[in-house]
Amino acid sequence: MLNFSIILKKKYIIPKLKSKNQNNYLMKKFLAAVLFVTLSSFSLISSTEWTTYTWEQYKLAVTVPDYLRIKKNADGEFSLKGRGMELTIFVTKEKLTRDEMHDFVIKTANDYKMEEIDAEHEIEGDGLEGYYVEGFLDGKREIIAGMIQQKGRTNFAMYITFDDKDKQAEEDANEILAKITSTR
Repeated sequence: MLNFSIILKKKYIIPKLKSKNQNNYLMKKFLAAVLFVTLSSFSLISSTEWTTYTWEQYKLAVTVPDYLRIKKNADGEFSLKGRGMELTIFVTKEKLTRDEMHDFVIKTANDYKMEEIDAEHEIEGDGLEGYYVEGFLDGKREIIAGMIQQKGRTNFAMYITFDDKDKQAEEDANEILAKITSTR
């Protein structure tokens, strides 16, 4: 019996405990690391900055991701281009009503031979009303929108093109549609 208890004493060595201050220090380091990783992941999720451009001639404000830069700002055309996306707005010669705008957008999509139209929505509010469709054109995602300025009655056609595999570009395109406004 005696030999058995001696073996137990030798086999189980009690580890030396660190001081209370050392444990607190290690816990603080761990929590700081977890907090840093958590905050970093939030900044990566919504890292897109937005810029608002106003097409003064037509009193139209378009808010876009800051990676888009003005390509053309001329009478009747305003276009931006950047990392994987292109946006163009034209003033249309047709003076259309809200009901006619739906037909105009569908006809335009058909004329361009847009494929797989998988989204159709109305545009309402912020001084604009109209309609848009989303589908494929020449292997890329395309949004074609027709809008009427409620004051001033100017009609616009807007085209947004982006890569179908770029989910961030798709989210940004939908956000652009939600943020476009008339400043009249």
